[in-house]
Parts: sequence; C-alpha cells; structure tokens
Amino acid sequence: MEFIDFLREMLGITKDFAITSISKDESEKVIKIHLKYLNRRFIKEGKEYKIYDYTPEREWQHLSWFEYKCYIVCSLPRYVTDDDKVKVIDVSFAPKHKGYTNLFARKIIETLQLIRVQSTVAELYQTTPYIVRSIMEDAVDRALEHRGDVNDLQNVSLDEKAYTKGHKYATILINSDKDCVVEMIEGRKKKNVKALFFSVTSQEQQPTLKRVNMDMWQPYMDTISEIAPQAMIVHDKFHLFKKLSEAIDKTRKKEVKENELLKKQKYTVLKNKENRTEKQQEIFNRMLEENLLTAKAWLVRENFKSLFQTQKDVKLQYDLWKENAHSYSIKAVNSVIETFDRHLTGIINAITTQTSSAKHENMNGKIQAVIAKARGFINFDRFRINVLFYFGKLNILPQNIY
Repeated sequence: MEFIDFLREMLGITKDFAITSISKDESEKVIKIHLKYLNRRFIKEGKEYKIYDYTPEREWQHLSWFEYKCYIVCSLPRYVTDDDKVKVIDVSFAPKHKGYTNLFARKIIETLQLIRVQSTVAELYQTTPYIVRSIMEDAVDRALEHRGDVNDLQNVSLDEKAYTKGHKYATILINSDKDCVVEMIEGRKKKNVKALFFSVTSQEQQPTLKRVNMDMWQPYMDTISEIAPQAMIVHDKFHLFKKLSEAIDKTRKKEVKENELLKKQKYTVLKNKENRTEKQQEIFNRMLEENLLTAKAWLVRENFKSLFQTQKDVKLQYDLWKENAHSYSIKAVNSVIETFDRHLTGIINAITTQTSSAKHENMNGKIQAVIAKARGFINFDRFRINVLFYFGKLNILPQNIY
C-alpha cells in the first residue's frame, strides 16, 4: 500500500479527496495535511449536483502525531440544490460545522469517560475546554435524537440535586430497571416534573408507570398522582433514615448544652453500631447509661430500620414503633413521626415492596463527584449535559468512523 493511501485510510478520508501536501511548522509544533476534492460533481442520495464553487480553506483538528498537533486543511466545494440554494458538501471525516474530525471527537469522548475532568482532557489533546465541552454536547444531543421517545418506563425514581451555590435544584428522572438517568429538568415544582415526563415520552399521561421512588417532596407526589394515578408511590428508605438521623443530630445539639459527654460526638451518635470504633462505642454506652435523649433518638432510628425486615402486619408494626418512639417524648423525633404519618402510604409501600434506592444513592454520589470536580456548574444546561454524558447509558460515540 502506498503511503498516501495508507494515510488517507488512517485519517478516514474517502477517495473523493486527494492528499496534496503535508506541511510542518517546527516552531509551533504543528503538522497540516492538505486535501483537494477530486470530483467535478457531488453525489447525494443517488443524485448528482454540479460543483458551484469552493469555500475558503478551513481546518479540522485531528489526533496528534507524536508531539505535533495535527490539522486537516481543505477548501470544500459547494453545490446548488434543486431549490437554488447553495450548500457545502458533507464530509465523512468530520461533523458538520465543527473544527475537529470524528476520530478526534471519539478519542475525546473515550478519555472523558475515564478522566471526567474537561480541562485535563483538553490539555492532553492540546485543545481548548470549549472544544471538549462542544464534543460532549454534540454527543449527548446526537444520542438523544437517535434514542427517540421513551414510552416503556415502568419503575422509576425522582430525585432532586443542587448543582450550584444558591440552592438551584434540578429534578432527575432515573430508570430503576436500567439504572440510568433518563432525563432531567431545572427546578422541582409540579410544572417542572410534568414537563420532564413530557419531554421524555411526548405524552401528558404516563400509563406505563408502575412504581415511582421518591422522597417526601409534595410536588413530586402531586405530579405522579395526576399524570400516573395507577403508579405506586414509594418513599425511599434512605430518605426516611435521613429524616431520623437529622432528628438525632437536632436532639444532640440541644442536649449538648447540658451534657459534656455529647461534645464532638456527632458521628458517634449518627453511625451504625458496627461502624463505631471501640472508643466511640464506650462513649455511646455511657450515653445509654445516663439515659440521654440523643441515645434514645438513635434507638428510635434503629427500631425503624428493623421494620424493613418484615412484610407481615406492616401497619401494625409501624404503629407499635410509633407508640414506642412517642414514649421517649423527644421533640425532633415526634416532628418526624408527624411527617411520616402524612406520608404513610408511601412508607408502607417501601416496606412491603422491599424496593431499595441503593443504586440510585450510589449514582447520586457519582453525580456529586462530577459536581465537585467541576466545582459546581454555572448553569443547568452544562450540568445536564455532564450527567447524561456519564450516567445516561447513551450511545455517544460518533457513528461515521472509517
């Protein structure tokens, strides 16, 4: 195989183009591969068009050659369509209106999936963070377009996430069966959630939904009751445990003013027993011996966890737990019980179905890690692109790779 033919194949250049020259700028460490379009006519969908003229030369960044940045340079022909419009021909080696090749985009995407820091990837490939972000956005948009509507959602989760300072929230829709982010929208009001589902399915009603896991955020509950009344609302046990953990800490903050034993023991009273150090367990045992309300609040939480070990007489077991918790007369705990009573159906559903949001919590942690690496996102759109890119299980690689 001749070198030029080999080079054309490696670059993904079709035989419509000839490689006319290769230039090297030693001072800038840049190599430019110059192309020329050979055909006098352009064929599209089986139809021939006469070449009208040529655009000024343009460049596409390609994968580096050793320590040299590499660019493909070409003046593209234009043709006249049947409706007398002048258009630039499509090329197989690069996406439309972009300054990089498909192979370059593919490597950026593959590296982003490993590193997840756009500035680092830009530095590795000697390009700009803007180009890296553009490749991400195009990849997600293209993948969503090919995915089409998702009309078979059955078991899903709704979660909220603050993506920047100032308490700006996004609502995230997760497919529980496929463990992936389906879509997300800015805001967490009822109108936002309805718009979220419509953007996914193109339907106002969601008849296929069977189960929706969520926290006790009322707009989420109201929305599902309206657009999918047949769906079972399940309050994730991790959100429920979190409420009781907050009650423990509130009790500790109030009680620490009167008892030195509780100072600097926040994590001692929040941890599960098996996660405490020997010293922490000794301190906690003293709290029990001194009959501290903080220790009792911890017992209330652990007793609540035990409800998830049984599926028999769930309502009776809940009532017994509530009666025992009330006997301690802990203000913060009683406030949580009032909240639980208002959302009892969703709690009973969580216990009886034994559904867990462990995978969702794991994904939530991964999303938080992306937010941390980015040090927050300046706007929702960038946050959405990042989440869908990493956690949407989309087919995001460019298709026209030769």
